[in-house]
Amino acid sequence: MKPAEKIAVIDIGSNSCRMVIYERSGAALIPYFNEKTMAGLGRDLSQTGRLSPSGQALALKTFHRFRAITSSLSIKDIRAVATAAVREADDGPAFKAQAEAILGVPVKVLSGADEGHMSALGVTAGFISPQGLIADLGGTSMEIRPVKGSKPGESFLLGPLARADDVNLSYSKRLKEITKILNDSQFKLKGGGSQLFAVGGAWRNVAAVHMMLRNYPLRVPHGYSMTVKDVDDVIEAAELAESDKHTRELLMGVSKRRFDTLPHAALLLKALMLQIESKEVVFSAFGLRDGVAAEGVGVDGANGLLDAVPLFLRSSPQSLTFGRELYSFIHPFADFFKRRETVLRAICMMADAGARMHADHRAQLVFEQVLRAPLPSLSHSERLFAAYAAASRYTFKYREDPHYARLLSMRAKRRAKVLGTAMRLASVYSGRSGPILETARLTVTDKTLCMHVQHDFRDLVSETVERRLAQLAGLMKLHPRLIVDEA
Repeated sequence: MKPAEKIAVIDIGSNSCRMVIYERSGAALIPYFNEKTMAGLGRDLSQTGRLSPSGQALALKTFHRFRAITSSLSIKDIRAVATAAVREADDGPAFKAQAEAILGVPVKVLSGADEGHMSALGVTAGFISPQGLIADLGGTSMEIRPVKGSKPGESFLLGPLARADDVNLSYSKRLKEITKILNDSQFKLKGGGSQLFAVGGAWRNVAAVHMMLRNYPLRVPHGYSMTVKDVDDVIEAAELAESDKHTRELLMGVSKRRFDTLPHAALLLKALMLQIESKEVVFSAFGLRDGVAAEGVGVDGANGLLDAVPLFLRSSPQSLTFGRELYSFIHPFADFFKRRETVLRAICMMADAGARMHADHRAQLVFEQVLRAPLPSLSHSERLFAAYAAASRYTFKYREDPHYARLLSMRAKRRAKVLGTAMRLASVYSGRSGPILETARLTVTDKTLCMHVQHDFRDLVSETVERRLAQLAGLMKLHPRLIVDEA
């Protein structure tokens, strides 16, 4: 695996100006630094056709800061893009020239099609083989296009800043106005039942509000899904918040900054889902900026997960070797876990995650670390499975957090504990050495779990190793047996 390199993406949007510095290694992108300024460049665009003067001043000041940071970190690969506000404004070209002079790099003004393409690249980096449509909601516009293929999409001036006057309409009239615009689409949105991926902070806030309403314990928007009925629940809460102080405080507690745009974002999402007859929407934390960073380097969800784990954990070469051998060790009964091979390989690469943590606390710390890690291509159930397995690698008596009990079945939790216990057995036998672990293997025959050890390494079988083998066999409802292979 190549050493990580830093790449900076500067996104000059209608609402915010943001810089994300990524560490990139292989097919992996992990955020290193993430900062935004709510400049509101497109705040006055619908009334004046020009960028907000105060927004321009704040944005240009922010660009001085961005350049100082990238210069100090010696970042050579800096990619700056501007979206709908700069594209649509009469004074957009003049502002672009000022931005380039300060940042010291070209600013690419993306077309609507470009925005859709970059967001699609981002979604491809965040999921394994995604299929369907992607909709990216910014401050001024919404772009929609297929996730895969070269077919162009369409851009709509349906961002909350572009539809600011709609706040004077009832919710039902706002929904009708949005639907009318979507009906005029040249993209043929009607029907098809495509899977929909939602990109953009306003839509992630819809997901966050729904999580709060249902007391959902895993507050990770990426991979979260909602039905039209779920979106209706958010719309109902937003409407109630206009007259009910308690509801308003609850919604503002999720995101005070996005409270005002919540009704529009939810109504637009509902209209879009009804238009394409989508059964559910899946939210993506990976979007335009990730796509800009991924362009030209072949980042994808499948390879990205396996490259992201060692990058996130700062794994040593020895840990990587151990993780690879660990997967070979558990491979004879990999089907038992009912999980994708990529996920099992990734979990094995996490076996050393708590190595430097305090022994009394590392199981819980590792659980939280794995559960919320900025890793691509993991569903919520896969995150929980990985977290339970990683925690069980450090203690046989790990007590599950009751808050997460409803998100993973008892069978899945048992399988995760089996995987963690197998990793624990491998770790204690080998001392976390990949070459030593190669000298042992597991087989399952006649209701017996056999651990085979090469003759020259028989002295590595301690009492603790035998106890761990017995624990693993007991979980699998098998009899343990240790076999020293003949010389």
